[in-house]
Formats: sequence, C-alpha cells, structure tokens
Amino acid sequence: MDIPIIRYHDVEYLNQQNQAVNISAIFPNLDVDESKSSSYNFSATDQLMKAATETGARIIFRLGENIQNIGSATGNNNPPKDFAKWARIAERIVAHYESGWNNGFHYTNIMWEVWNEPDNHQCWNSSFDAYCEFYKIVWRYIHAKHPDADISPSYAYSAENRAKLYRYIRDNGLGIGHCFVHHYWNDFAGIGEDAKKLKNELKQYGLGADIIMNEWNYLSPDGKWNNLAATFYAIQTQQAAAWYAKQLIHMQAAEDLAGAVYYVSDMPGFWTGLYKRNSKGEFVVLPAYDTFRYFGKLYKLGYEVKPDKVPEDTYVLAATDGKKEMGIMVVNDSDKSKEVDVRIKNVRLDEYKIQMKGKKVHATGEKIRLRLLPYEVSFVNILTQ
Repeated sequence: MDIPIIRYHDVEYLNQQNQAVNISAIFPNLDVDESKSSSYNFSATDQLMKAATETGARIIFRLGENIQNIGSATGNNNPPKDFAKWARIAERIVAHYESGWNNGFHYTNIMWEVWNEPDNHQCWNSSFDAYCEFYKIVWRYIHAKHPDADISPSYAYSAENRAKLYRYIRDNGLGIGHCFVHHYWNDFAGIGEDAKKLKNELKQYGLGADIIMNEWNYLSPDGKWNNLAATFYAIQTQQAAAWYAKQLIHMQAAEDLAGAVYYVSDMPGFWTGLYKRNSKGEFVVLPAYDTFRYFGKLYKLGYEVKPDKVPEDTYVLAATDGKKEMGIMVVNDSDKSKEVDVRIKNVRLDEYKIQMKGKKVHATGEKIRLRLLPYEVSFVNILTQ
C-alpha cells in the first residue's frame, strides 16, 4: 500500500492482554526500578516497530495508554501518579528505539506523541492544566537525554485549550515538532482552511510545526456521533470507497496539511473500512482497500499532475515519476454509471502501455475512454513502451 505514516495508538493486534505500545504494557509494574532493563517488556512492541519500519513509513508512537472506551479491555484514562517517574520510563523507551538501549534499535523515523486527546476525559481524566505540566516534565527530560528526538503534544479539541498549551510551550521554552489534529467528518472539503487556521494558531505564539491529521475517518451521514452503527456499515461499502477517494483528494489539495493518518487499520476493528472477517472467520478486503492502495501508488510516483475539465460528480488525482510512468485515480461519486474520456496534453496515449486494474487498455489516439460503475474508483497506469 506504500503507506508513508503509521501511528501506534489504540493498538489491539497482539494486545488483548495489553502486550504492546502502551506504557503499562512495556513497563507493567510501576513500583520497580525504571533504570533496569529487566523492568521492561519490549517484545510485542518490537514486532510492531520492525514491521512498520520495514515498510519505509515514518512512525508516530503515542506515549501513553489506549482510550478508555466502551468495550475496551486495555484502555486507561488515568494520568500517571508520578509525572517524573513516567517521564523517565518514556525516556528509556525512546532510548530503546533510538539509541539501542536494552538490545534495542537505532531508528530515525519516529515522531513521539505525548499522550492522546488530553481534553477528552476518556483519555485524560484530569485537568488540562495538569496535562500542560505533564508535557513540560516529559518533554524536558526526554529532550535533555535525546536532543534530536522529535517530540510533540497530542491534539486538544478545544481552541481555548490549544491556546493555553501553545502559550505554556512558549513561556516554558518547550518544543513542538508537529501539530497533530483529529477529525471525524462526513466531508473533508474544508480541510485546507482548517489546516491554515491551525498554522495561524501556532504563529500567534511564535511556534512553527507542520500539521498532521493523525486520526481521521467517516462519521455518519449527518456528521454527528449519534449514529455510529450507520458509520460501521457505511464504511464497508463501495460508496465508502468513493467517499474515501474523494476525501484523500481534498487532503492532497490542502497546502498546509503535511500528512493524514487513517483511523484505524487494526484487524478487525469498528472503524476499519479496509477489511473485515467473513462468516468463515477469514479476513477479506473491503472496497476501500483499493482506494488506499491507489493513493499509495500515486504517492510513490512522487509528482502530482493537475487535472483539468473534470466532469461533475467525478474526482481525479494523478501523479508521475517524471520519467516513464504516470498514474491516474478516477472516482465516480454518483449512483449512476458514466463514461469519462482521459487525455494528457500533448501526448498520444496510443503510443503508451496502459493498464486499468491490471488489464490492458487500448487508447484511441489521444484519449482513453473509461466506463465507470456507480461509485467506482478506477486506476489507470500509463507506461512508456
């Protein structure tokens, strides 16, 4: 899928007994000496980190605990009792993955996120002022030991709390590498403006950080939290595949958005629109899987190509490697079949090797005619002969 960023939070794989990623999984007994290697259990988390690193992706590692949610066997919204000791534990985790401590690694691809949603009581059951103090203690301790570590706070939903946090970071000489943001919406068409507003919020306090939406997904037809059942079934459909493609195109157009991380891809999970378990207990891919795979192909090519004269209810994203290959994702965002002609300026497409969904396509002179089913997401691959 050529995924550029992987975030570890609310991890369930290997984690039904809380084995991975959470501080309480890696350091299960808070009463023992945090300086001793024997106090830590890295084995399950190491498997996940190796798997992610082998994909070439950057990693957002949430230092904290899973959300305390309905049905969660591994969630914990209680802040640490001893902020200083917790900071020392977190620093040893950074040392394991960046400095090789405790038979560890020398990864250079990790963004460290301190906790999750500190103004959501399901994640942080205390005041936001307490979180600001917590971030200061954790940031200072890790930064003192690992000056190059990429450390950031988690997303605060409230603009008032974000202002409080940014003021606190500025006044205490702390750092922020990334502004993480979470959005569950029914339409991301305005994400560009939202990212720009977040940039301006940071600038007001003399801070600079890129904007990464490290949680996003569909949220019911009316964009509200009152109908999660509708969300669960909707994201498994072909219409969802087209919806996801459209939103990825909106995100790609947002100049101030540096990245977006789909929530979530655990197997299986409530929010997962990529695959599910069938009646035989087997994992099967859902229609949206191809949407993300196509986006990965475009991302890997590297250079976006601007579309023009796009028909109504059709969305297009295209990219090239600048040498011999081009990819085009075409989305029919309607409940009717349609035909669409694809042309590339000053290019005779009949002189190129063209495939669509793994099958050869023959161009007529300068154009390819695509026949798209309702809500179909199609991908055209064009190669020099």
